[in-house]
Amino acid sequence: MLRAWRKLAGSPGSSVTILGLLFSLVVVAWFLFDLAIRYREAVASAKTDTLNLSAILAEHAAVTFEDIDRVLLEAQAIRKDSLSGRYADPGAANLALRQLVKSSSILVAVGWTDASGAVVAHSYDHALPRSNISDMPHFIAQRDGAGTGTGLFVAPPFRSAGGDKWFTAASRRLNNPDGSFAGVVTAPLDQSFLLKIYRKIDLGPDGSVVLFHRGGRILARVPEQKDAVGMSVAGGPLFTKYLPVSEADSYELTSPVDGVARIAGYKAVSGLPLVLAVTYSRSHVLQPLYRHLYTFGPLAAAIVIIILIGTFLLRRQTNALAASSARFNAALSNMPHGLSMFDADERLLVANSRYRVMYDLTESQVQSGTPLSSIVGSYKASGAELDVAEFLDGAKHRAPRILTLADGRIISILRTPMADGGWVATHEDITDQRRHETLLAENAAELKLINTRFDVAINNMNQGLCLFDADKNLVVSNSRYQQMYDLPDELVRPGTPLQRILQHYADRGETSSLTVDQHVRLMPTLRQQDYVLKDHRQILIQRKPLPDGGWVATHEDVTEQKRGEQMLAQKAAELEAINTRFDAALNNMSQGLCMFDADQRIVVSNARYAEIYHLSGDQIGPGTSLAQILEYRREKGTYFADVAPDVYLSQNVKQLSETRELADGRVVAIARHMMPDGGWLTTHEDITDRARNEKRIAYLAQHDLLTGLANRAVFSEKLGDAAKRSQRHGTTFTVLMLDLDRFKAVNDTLGHAAGDQLLVEVARRLSSSLRDTDVLARLGGDEFAIIQENEKDQSECAIALALRIIGLIEQPFDLGGHRVSVGTSVGIAFAPEHGTDAETLLQKADVALYVTKSAGRNDFRIFQPEMTQAADTQKSMEGELREAMARNEFELHYQPVIDARTRTMTGLECFVRWHHPSKGVLAPVQFLGVAEQAGLMVPLGEWILRQACLDAAAWPAHIKVAVNMSAAQFHRSNVLDVVLCALVESGLAPKRLELEIPDAALLDGNLAAHLLTVRQLKNLGVGVVLDNCGVGYSAASYLQSFPFDKFKIDRAIVKDCTTRRDCAAVVASAVALARGLGVATVAKGVETPAQFEALQAAGVDFVQGYLFGRPVPNPEVSFDLPLPAQNVA
Repeated sequence: MLRAWRKLAGSPGSSVTILGLLFSLVVVAWFLFDLAIRYREAVASAKTDTLNLSAILAEHAAVTFEDIDRVLLEAQAIRKDSLSGRYADPGAANLALRQLVKSSSILVAVGWTDASGAVVAHSYDHALPRSNISDMPHFIAQRDGAGTGTGLFVAPPFRSAGGDKWFTAASRRLNNPDGSFAGVVTAPLDQSFLLKIYRKIDLGPDGSVVLFHRGGRILARVPEQKDAVGMSVAGGPLFTKYLPVSEADSYELTSPVDGVARIAGYKAVSGLPLVLAVTYSRSHVLQPLYRHLYTFGPLAAAIVIIILIGTFLLRRQTNALAASSARFNAALSNMPHGLSMFDADERLLVANSRYRVMYDLTESQVQSGTPLSSIVGSYKASGAELDVAEFLDGAKHRAPRILTLADGRIISILRTPMADGGWVATHEDITDQRRHETLLAENAAELKLINTRFDVAINNMNQGLCLFDADKNLVVSNSRYQQMYDLPDELVRPGTPLQRILQHYADRGETSSLTVDQHVRLMPTLRQQDYVLKDHRQILIQRKPLPDGGWVATHEDVTEQKRGEQMLAQKAAELEAINTRFDAALNNMSQGLCMFDADQRIVVSNARYAEIYHLSGDQIGPGTSLAQILEYRREKGTYFADVAPDVYLSQNVKQLSETRELADGRVVAIARHMMPDGGWLTTHEDITDRARNEKRIAYLAQHDLLTGLANRAVFSEKLGDAAKRSQRHGTTFTVLMLDLDRFKAVNDTLGHAAGDQLLVEVARRLSSSLRDTDVLARLGGDEFAIIQENEKDQSECAIALALRIIGLIEQPFDLGGHRVSVGTSVGIAFAPEHGTDAETLLQKADVALYVTKSAGRNDFRIFQPEMTQAADTQKSMEGELREAMARNEFELHYQPVIDARTRTMTGLECFVRWHHPSKGVLAPVQFLGVAEQAGLMVPLGEWILRQACLDAAAWPAHIKVAVNMSAAQFHRSNVLDVVLCALVESGLAPKRLELEIPDAALLDGNLAAHLLTVRQLKNLGVGVVLDNCGVGYSAASYLQSFPFDKFKIDRAIVKDCTTRRDCAAVVASAVALARGLGVATVAKGVETPAQFEALQAAGVDFVQGYLFGRPVPNPEVSFDLPLPAQNVA
C-alpha cells in the first residue's frame, strides 16, 4: 500500500489524482447532506401541517358542540315550559323537541329524563330505542357528579341499542329547586356528520383524522376501519406522554389502529373532553425525498464516476505532457512571437526565426554576438529615425517598449531580466490587438452613451421597471419602481433576492391571499397581475420572460386609470339607463301625453292618453283634430262634465294647468306647455285615487283612526274656537274629561285587540248619548273629552250628561265572547266660571278627573279650587313613592296567625310600612292607593314577595308566611315566574308560602286565565287564599271552581259578628261553605275575647288580630312566647 502511494506521489499526475478523489468525496458528502436536510424539512412541514389542521378541526368541533349545547339549553327551556303547564297535550313537548332536532345535522334525537333515568320526553318519531338510560355513562356521570353543575358533558362512545352503530351523547344535568338531581337533558350524536367533513380533507394515502374522547377512546376516524370506533388508546403516547404536557403538539408514532408509521398533530378541544388528531403516513410525507433520491442519486453516482474517469484520463495526460516537455522546448523556436536573448554586454545570444522575420532582418544581422545597437539600427521604424540611444537605455532598464514599424505594424517588446545580467525579450505583433482595442474603446464609449440614455429613459418613465435573472435575483430596476413601492436603497441593489423584496412588502402590512413563498414560486409564470396596495393604489404588473430564465416586469400605477374607467363605465351605464328610462317613459309613462300643432291637430301621442279617455289608437293618430277627439270622448262617455266643447277649444286650451272631472266620475289633471310655433304639449294624469286619498288624508288628520272620533288636534281647535266665542259674546260651555276604569286590566288579560274593540264600543255609546252640536274626541289611550255649548243650566246639564255616560259605560261589554265590565271617571270644568282660555279649562277638567279617580273611580267631579292642591299633593306623593323604592324606605311587619283550636302560632301575615323621611312611619292605607294609581303596585308587590320569602326562610320550618297579592300583580302574565324566582332566591319551600288574592281580582278579566294561574301556583306547592270573603263579589259559583286552600273572612264581618245577626250569619255561611269544599277559614281583625269565642264556636280554623299581637318588624317576631291567658280566655 505504501509502495503504491509512493509511486502515485512520485508520478507527474499525482496532484491531479488526489484532487479528483477529494472532489468525488465532496460530491458524495454534499448529496448525503442535502438528503438529510430534505428529510428534516419534510418531517417538520408535515408536523406543522397536521398541527394547523388539528387546530382548525378542533375549533370546528368546539363550534359544533356549542351549537349542540344551544339545542340542549333550548330543550331545557321546553322542559321548563312543560313543567309550567304550557303544553297541555303530552305530545306537544315531543313535537317541540322534534322541531328543535331539525336545526342540527349531528343530533340523532334530544330529550330529557327524570332522576331515575326514565325518558320523559323525546324527539323520536318512532318507538324509543331505550326507555331508561340509567345505565348509560353520561347519565351516571351527571347523576354522580359533584355539586350541582349543569355544564355540557360529552360521553365516551357507546353502541346503539341494536349494537350496529357507535354513538356518543351530549348532556346537561337537571336540578330540582333545592339543587338535587332531577335528571338529564341529553342528545345522542351521530358521528357520521363529522366523518363527512373529515372525508373532504385531502391527507394523502393512509392519512387520517381521529376524534378522541379525553378518556382515550376513539369517537370518529377517517378513513373508517372496522372496530376502530370505540377502541381505547389511553395507553398510547398521545395520552401518556404528549397530552399531559401540552394541549397541542405534533409527534411521530406507529398507529395502534392499522400499524402504519405516521406523523401526527393533535389539539385538545377547548372546554370539552375531546382531542382532535390529524396524521400523514410517513411514507407519504417522505415520498418527495424518495423521489429526489431515486432521481438525483444515480446522477450523483454518475458524476462521481465521471470525475474518477476524468481524473484517470487527466493523470495519464499529465504524464504524457511531462514526456513531451522536450518537444515543447523545441517548439519555442516556432512560437508565434519573436524571441531574443541578450547577455549583460548587450550582445545577442539567440533569436528565433519569428524575430528575424518580424523586423525584416537577415541571418547575418542576427548572428550570435551581434551588439544590440547594431541590430536596433536595422529596425525599420515609422516616422522619424528610431532614437537608438533611448531604445538602448530602455533595454538597460529592462523596460517594456511599444514600437511602431514603417509598415504600420505595432510591436510589443517585453524584456525579462536573467540572473547573469542579461535579459530575454519577446516581440509580439499587436497590430490586430491594438486595432481591436481601439474598436473596443469606441464600442465602449458608444455603449456608455447608450447606457446613459437607457438609465435616463428608464428612470424617467411613468412605469416602474425591474429585471430579475433565472435565480430570482434583481438585475436592474428604475427609480419609479423604488418610488412606487417606497423601497429602501438596499432592496433595489442588483443581486437582491426577490423573496427579500416580497418579505419587505409583507412586513410592511401589504396583504395577499398567497404567502411570500407562493408568490416567489408563481411570479415568473404570471404574465399579468393586478395588485392593490394597502393605501388602495392599484398596480398593473406585466411580465415578459427572458431566454435565460429571468423576466422583465413593468409596474404601472393604474389607480386613476381604473377610477376613470369606473367613472366612465358608470357614466355610460347612467347614460344608457337614462336613454332606457326615456324610451320607457315615453312609451309606458303613467301620464297621457299629446302634442298639438298651431291648427289644434295631433302631432304625437302615447298609449296612456288613449287609455285615459277610452280611445283607440286610430282615433288619436297624427293629424286628428282636437275637436274630433272631443267628439270621440263624448261618444265614449269620457268628456268633461262641466265645460262645453266650444269653450274648451277657445279658452281652456290656453290655460297652463287645470283639473277636470270626467263624466264617468274620474278626475284628470291637465298640464300644458306652450311652444313658439303656436302649438302645445299637454300631459293628462288620472288623479282619481290621489284625489280620494287627499280627502282621506284630510279626514285622518282630524279624526282618530280607531274610533272615527275627532282627534286631539281637532278637539284643541274646537276648544279654542269655543273659548274665543265665550270671550267675544259671553257664551258658556262645558269641558268633560273621561278616563276608562280597569281598561289596562282588559288589555293585560284579553290582549290589545280586545282593548281596541272596547274603545270602539265606548266611542259608539258616547256618541249615542250626545247631541249633534256637542264635540266628542278621543285624546289618546282610554281618554275622551266632550265640549257642550249654550246650555241653559250649565251645571245641571253637565251632571246629567256625566251620569248618563257613567250609566252607559258600566253596562257589560261583549268582547269576542268575553263579558267585560269597566267604568269611567269624569272630570268637569265650566267656562267662564273656571276660566276662559282653552288650556286652563282643559287642565282644570283633568284635575277634576284625577280627583275622581283618586276618590274611587266610576264617578264624576266638578272642578273646585281646592282640588288643585289635593292633586298636587297626590302627585307629590307619587314622586316620593318612586324615590322611596329607589332608597329602600319600605319595611315589612308581621302579625301572627293562630290555630283557633290549639291556640298556637302557625304562620305570619306580612304588612308593608313606609318610613317617610318627614312624615314618619306610614301604614299601607296611607299610600297603597296612590301606588296603585301611579302604576307602582307591581314593582312594590314583587319586592314585598321577595323580602317576605327571604325573612321566612330563617323562621322555624312549621311557620308559614302569608303575602297579599294585588289585582295588578295577579293580572300579569308572569305571576308564576315572579313567585318561582322569589322562592329560588330565598330557598323557601313552596308549601310555606301563602298568597292572599282579593276576590275582585279573580272576577275582573279572563276567568279561564285566572283559573290557570291559580292551578299553576297550586302545582308549585304554594297555598292560595281567597281574601275578603263575605264582602264584595264572593259567590259560590266561582268559589267552587278555584282550588283555594283557605277563605279569609273580612275584618268588617268579624267586627260585628257578636252584635249583628247578619254578620254572624255570614260567618256561619262562610264556614259551612268552606267545610263543604274542604277549605280552611281564617278570620282577621279579631280584637276582643268575645269575638274569638264566637268565631271559635262557629268553627273558624284560624284567627288573627290585635287580640293576639300587632304587626311587628321581623327582628321583633317571637316564636316561643305563649299567648297571654287573658287574650284567649
